[in-house]
Amino acid sequence: MTSSSGPGTDAPTSQPPAALVPRGLVLLGGAPEEVTAWAARTVVPLVVAPAAPWIVAVVAGEARVGAPYDDPALLVAGRPVPAKAGPALGFFEVDGRAVITVQGPGRRRGPRWVVWEPDLGLLRPPGLELAGPAELVRVAGADPDVRDELVDLLHETRSRPLRMLQAVMATLSLPLARLLGEPERADALDGAVRHEPQGREVDRFEDGVADSVRLRRELGALP
Repeated sequence: MTSSSGPGTDAPTSQPPAALVPRGLVLLGGAPEEVTAWAARTVVPLVVAPAAPWIVAVVAGEARVGAPYDDPALLVAGRPVPAKAGPALGFFEVDGRAVITVQGPGRRRGPRWVVWEPDLGLLRPPGLELAGPAELVRVAGADPDVRDELVDLLHETRSRPLRMLQAVMATLSLPLARLLGEPERADALDGAVRHEPQGREVDRFEDGVADSVRLRRELGALP
């Protein structure tokens, strides 16, 4: 694995225990140079690696910004993906919920959401633009026939967030679902590059703080 760390990087001196590393990854279908540019502007440590036909970006540590804006999975989930770096599908565990983000091709700015909670199933957080099963299937490039299977899966209420996310990825024939449970293994992927937040990107983060706060409130304003 190589690293993109450079001057101005607040790189950690050691990696946190695996159990403390947040769970989340994004599969991006765009040009490698566009994905690299997107990852280079992160305020959350990411490990980026080829996962043909996708490129995977795995949340690999704590955010370099202070509370209450420091949930790394939520920060990555809410981050727009430029059109040339997408389409993109994100899978995250946030506050005990399974959160899936969809950013299809085109110029739409920001993700559409699937939010699922144990014992409750699918949720409709106010203020979030929701994605449907057909959109997940289409952006994933999966067989259209799996839509009904995906609908049944998302109406299950007795699973756990990690298992639900991995099951959705398996249903959509997406790679590397195991990294949600073992994100530390991302460093060993062929061609993996670690992107640590640069100081200048952390300084710019305040421009996006309002969006992160809004997302947390929306995800928390649930029955």
